[in-house]
Amino acid sequence: MKKVILSAIVLGGIAMNANAQITIAPEVGVNLANMTSKYESPIGGETSLDTKMKLGLKAGAVVTIPVAKGFFIQPGFFYSMKGAKMSESETVLGQTFEYKSNINTSYLEIPVNLGYEYKIGNAGSVFATVGPYLGYAFGGKVKSEGTLNGTTLPEMDEETDIEFGSDATDDMKPMDIGVNFSAGYKLPMGLYVRAQYGMSLTNLANEDNGTLKNKVLSFSLGYAFKL
Repeated sequence: MKKVILSAIVLGGIAMNANAQITIAPEVGVNLANMTSKYESPIGGETSLDTKMKLGLKAGAVVTIPVAKGFFIQPGFFYSMKGAKMSESETVLGQTFEYKSNINTSYLEIPVNLGYEYKIGNAGSVFATVGPYLGYAFGGKVKSEGTLNGTTLPEMDEETDIEFGSDATDDMKPMDIGVNFSAGYKLPMGLYVRAQYGMSLTNLANEDNGTLKNKVLSFSLGYAFKL
């Protein structure tokens, strides 16, 4: 009987210790978002649009669940601003036409990462994670500008809402499935910094001859509270 009671106490202590190590961490940071955009020309060949990074917000929280010594599972929920700056130009008979667009999209994103944390004594710890994410776009706008020989064309200076769907070729698919890689440093008090790179694995374009994917470099700050 004593052995049973002792075993129950030990198991209870282990369970309490495991529960004490589960943490929840609000996290906020910035996205340096970009997109890859390629399409096949009707006359043959593949064309890539010139894209540049744009700044956006990232905010949410993660829950860290230990599964073995050093290893953990880390699901989360985030609001994430993505998009890109795109431009293309063409010169015909000495006339140069340039078209620029600023794409802004807002996503609700659920990552589920597997991570490893290595403690470095009183200096804190370093960690790395990898895993899939599921994102759903709930809003977006495109600000466009066209110029001819450097002069703005008023009829091409506009801002429009992005339509999300899977039918019309001009729509963007709302579902974004991809993978994240991150690394960071955490202080003993629970404050941490993280650098992360995420990229789409699915094509967001509805056109058969086009490819559109997100790619995001982000930097964030979080604070882990024990549950």
